[in-house]
Amino acid sequence: MRAQILAAAAILALAAQAQAQPQPGQTVAAIPYTTCDGSRWRASWQGDNFFHQPEQGAGHADDQIDYRTWGGECWSAKWIGGRFFHSPKGGGAGHPDTILNFTDWDGVAWTTERVGGGWRVTRR
Repeated sequence: MRAQILAAAAILALAAQAQAQPQPGQTVAAIPYTTCDGSRWRASWQGDNFFHQPEQGAGHADDQIDYRTWGGECWSAKWIGGRFFHSPKGGGAGHPDTILNFTDWDGVAWTTERVGGGWRVTRR
């Protein structure tokens, strides 16, 4: 019975965490980002790869993240040599940087940087 109560509490804690919006300056395990098609996902780190978790359903690891940036454009980023390498999905020149600018599930603009196995977030 105690194990069932603990399991239920863990599930509720994860559900609450999934709905919580990050606070500026906070380091979080996952960021809530919007993909190019408007889908709502969370990204965490799995080594030097991203672990993508959809709003509902199973997640997956990938070496890149496709996201909407502040202006609504679609970009892709990879983690290479301790930096993000950003490329516009529509073509054009990419660039390295230590930050990633993304929009969350509510369209709020954020800047994030990698801090160990997490993300430090700042509102635009």
